[in-house]
Amino acid sequence: MSDGIALSLEQLLRPPTLAQLLPSRQVSGRRTGMHQASSKGRGMEFAEVRPYLSGDDVRSIDWRITARTGKPHTKLFREERDRSVYTLLDLDPTLYFGSRGQLKARLATILAAATAWQALGEGDKVGGLILLGAEPIRHPPAGRRKDLLLWLQKLLQAYQAGQARPDNLIGMTEGLKLLSRTVRPGSLIHVISDFYHMDDTAWLWLKRLNKSHQVYGYQVVDRLEVQLIGQGTLAADNGRQQGFLTSHDPQFVRHYRQVGMHRQHSIARQLRESTLRYYCLDTSRPTTAGREEAS
Repeated sequence: MSDGIALSLEQLLRPPTLAQLLPSRQVSGRRTGMHQASSKGRGMEFAEVRPYLSGDDVRSIDWRITARTGKPHTKLFREERDRSVYTLLDLDPTLYFGSRGQLKARLATILAAATAWQALGEGDKVGGLILLGAEPIRHPPAGRRKDLLLWLQKLLQAYQAGQARPDNLIGMTEGLKLLSRTVRPGSLIHVISDFYHMDDTAWLWLKRLNKSHQVYGYQVVDRLEVQLIGQGTLAADNGRQQGFLTSHDPQFVRHYRQVGMHRQHSIARQLRESTLRYYCLDTSRPTTAGREEAS
């Protein structure tokens, strides 16, 4: 039985599918396949040139070859089958918190593995960026299973390293900015975080990404961050601060809930405006069901 902290490579090799992980009712957008048709979806790549046929789109005429041969020719295109799918995993110390089931960071890492497996299964290239410490951990997009294994190893190593709470953290602003400069237009991007340390600049970069890509947001939360549960005094550590929470004072309990709900509603509003769709996952969500095969 998991203690909610430990995580193994085997668990990332056989994580739950995205369908198993995601809530049955999503927060924003429609619950459809991750490759929903969109003007920002897969692009078209050049295939060949052939003689013009009646009914061909004149916009596809290859004027250079037409001029050289004296006969009209048409460019043919095919849908790109290897779109790049990126996952941005935020491992800020605040994600190393969990009161029910598991740490937020553990759930986030398993979710990152699930997005990678789905992308590979649909013939896409898998790439990623992990925000941890002073330098992001990068994984260039690739479509082979051995490359996916390397990405899963990076995810596991980063999750384990994050438990030591490294200093000089790279923030979401720098991570999103880096993605916007390196990701090929039309890519699918999964952004996994609690979004607790997003400033105005970070939200702006997320909106910019969503203009030229399909961006899905996944907020990982813990119920105790919004509402005190039970009676008594609880020692709490959110990765950045340590202290005590008490439910003996009704006024404090009400204020705690008001602050937590306000933060949650604010993040939800920003994610609705900045992503194609987003999901909110609680640490109590089971992560034991695995893929049928990992080969």
